[in-house]
Amino acid sequence: MPNPENPINVLENLLKHPGRVVHELHQKQAPVLAGWLLIFGLIGVAIYGTVVGAQSGGAQMWIAPAKLGLGTLLAVLICLPSLYIFTCLGGIDAQLRSVCGALFAAVCLSSILLIGFAPVAWIFSQSTDSIAFMGALHLLFWVIGIRFGLRLIDATGRFLGARSRGHLRIWSLIFILVCFQMTTTLRPIIAPSKTFLPTEKKFFLAHWFETVNAPNQEKK
Repeated sequence: MPNPENPINVLENLLKHPGRVVHELHQKQAPVLAGWLLIFGLIGVAIYGTVVGAQSGGAQMWIAPAKLGLGTLLAVLICLPSLYIFTCLGGIDAQLRSVCGALFAAVCLSSILLIGFAPVAWIFSQSTDSIAFMGALHLLFWVIGIRFGLRLIDATGRFLGARSRGHLRIWSLIFILVCFQMTTTLRPIIAPSKTFLPTEKKFFLAHWFETVNAPNQEKK
């Protein structure tokens, strides 16, 4: 990749030539590049978080970006050890720095796609008061973004000569579940609340069902 020290060039190659980024993650400057990718990824998620917070406005304009950035960072740190283990089990002889770089690149790519979806999400946030609908829309955009990010991790595995892709697919499912649970752990993100963090533990599916059924319960 030409001029890998240029952050703008890194983002451009991540979109147009992701293979170049994967290659650079195995060179001497890999730690610097991985650091840039993580920073850009968290900033991108935080930027999208301002759109999420625009649904309720007020304090949520900074609470939502903070929670999404923190949740993304925690999900990455929680799932990084298991990614390295599954990488080794898949027959990939990769260093920990390369695995970190691949995960950071996946998060960065996903955040770029979220920023692309931000105008669409903002239009809906200004035209509807349905928390359930907006939550489903944000999740849809996130699933699309993370899908492309996980494809980048899969491509990295093939680049390193993985004997089996099943290990990385299992890890991808684990990562998605952790991210889903993180949105519930740090709730509320869209709706306003008197407390920064929830006061009770809850499984993400239970939280989603309660959010969907909330309008019906209010009518009763």
